[in-house]
Parts: sequence; C-alpha cells; structure tokens
Amino acid sequence: MAERGMNRNAQRSIRLLKEAFIELVAEKPLESITVSDVARKADLNRGTFYAHFDNVDDLMRSVMSDTADTMSLFLSKALESGFLEEPLPVLTQVGEYLDQNRELTRKLVESRSAEPFALALKACFREWVQQRISPNTPQEKGVCAMLTDYVAGGVLQTYRSWLVGEYSGMEIGEVNKYLSEFVRSTGRGIADLWLG
Repeated sequence: MAERGMNRNAQRSIRLLKEAFIELVAEKPLESITVSDVARKADLNRGTFYAHFDNVDDLMRSVMSDTADTMSLFLSKALESGFLEEPLPVLTQVGEYLDQNRELTRKLVESRSAEPFALALKACFREWVQQRISPNTPQEKGVCAMLTDYVAGGVLQTYRSWLVGEYSGMEIGEVNKYLSEFVRSTGRGIADLWLG
C-alpha cells in the first residue's frame, strides 16, 4: 500500500513539474528556464525535480514525448479513418490540440533542442503513410518513400509555419480546410498512380 502512495506521489510530482515547465515556456525563452524556476513554479523542491529528471532538457524531452504520443494517437485514428480520402476529422483533432497548446508547441518547434521532437513526429507520420500504402515492386517502394516524405513533410511544415505565425493570423480551421483539400488531392493522385 505504501508503494502505491509513493507511486501516486511520484506521478503527481511529475505532472506538476511538466505543468510548471509548460507555464514557464509561455513566459520566457526555453534556454533560460532553470531547474530552480521549474521547481519553484511547481511548488516543489529541487530534490524532487532531480528525483524524476536529470535537467531541464530531460524534462523538455519528456514533455515532447507526451506531445508526440498524443500526435501518434491522432495518426492511429487517421489510419482507421481513411485519412487520404477524408483527412479533415483527423486534421481537426490535430489542429485543436496544437491550438490549445500553441505557445508550448510553437516554442518547441522554434527551439534547436526540439529537433528530435520534429523528427519523431515526422517518423510517426512516415510510418502511418507506409502502413496505408502497400507497394509491391521496388519502384513502388521508392514512390511510396517519396510520397511519405511529401505528405509528412508538407503537413508538418504547414503546422509549423502556422504555429510561428507565417499565415497572417489565419485560424487553424481555415488551415485545416486547405490542408484537407491538398491531402485529398494527393490521395486521388495516389489512387491514379497505383490503379492507373
């Protein structure tokens, strides 16, 4: 029973530290956030921080991993829903998540130390596309790899550009509407390529 209580306390501390980090990301540059800042914001001591994380970068990687897991869940739903034929429901979920966590995700994509986060999302998307298309020949495998890069890179770069404000205040719903049309067009092109 005591172990259960410790486990709950550890989970609570980790949650508080992550929440504090996310709040701090909204207030100051990632590079200037310290262990003391996070511990103070979480109303915990530095020892509790170090019981769960090696440093702020370790905490950031954990927060990025949580975000990547959420995106992976969305992509799993996409696989089941026929994303290339009707991408809007999945894009809406992803867009709403990014919009609700805009400050954090914007800072993550702008930070050089977040490169592994972007690569993890791209790899997740790549895996999804490769599961969706079943190439039979070496040429089809090459085309599938190109398509994967095209779809994954395009969707993720579009969201990155929106996060950093490159679309003149365009709302996420409008971004998703256009993205949905682009992805659907890509899906029709794939059908023509594979069946044509």
